[in-house]
Amino acid sequence: MIATNAFTKNLLPNIDLVPARGQILLTDPVENLKLKGTFHYDEGFYYFRNLGNRVLLGGARNQDFRNEETDVLETTEFLQNHLENFLKTVILPNQEFKISNRWSGIMAMGNEKSPIVEKISERQIAAVRLSGMGVALAPKIGELVCLMV
Repeated sequence: MIATNAFTKNLLPNIDLVPARGQILLTDPVENLKLKGTFHYDEGFYYFRNLGNRVLLGGARNQDFRNEETDVLETTEFLQNHLENFLKTVILPNQEFKISNRWSGIMAMGNEKSPIVEKISERQIAAVRLSGMGVALAPKIGELVCLMV
């Protein structure tokens, strides 16, 4: 089974898949944090949630689509500054915070939003292109692949 998602082009160069980097930041604990839950903004291009009394914020790749269509696992100053400004002006206005961690992850997008789950040969199954929804879709995709084996 090929389940490498964004890195699948290395194995299947003709598949309809484009890597898309997502950048994330995490705050130190924020005193009296009122944010509770998981939220999306700007058609889902931004996502944020509380982790205890910390804020996890990621996304904004729509601010720089061209440079974020990559499988390079690094952060960029441009998007990290953008995310931090969004945190300061929208999520935590007039509140003190410090950033404890910054990182990136790679998703797989394509011409369609639906995942690719198909037999590509008698002995190979591809389960890729989860369009940024891998955590939510993985259990169902796993069941589908089991039925195909």
